Amino acid sequence: MASKKHGTHEKRRVWRKLHLTVDINTHLIITAELSASNTTDSEVLPNSLKQTR
Repeated sequence: MASKKHGTHEKRRVWRKLHLTVDINTHLIITAELSASNTTDSEVLPNSLKQTR
């Protein structure tokens, strides 16, 4: 019987990042954007700022 290699049948996880904009006075979430794990905060910031106006 052949032995299985460790990790050959495991699913690879795909991570996501949740970027939040929070009101400093009320502590309520103003915007939320889900992105790929390789997306930086600086890439999401312009869109978040547009939504707060």
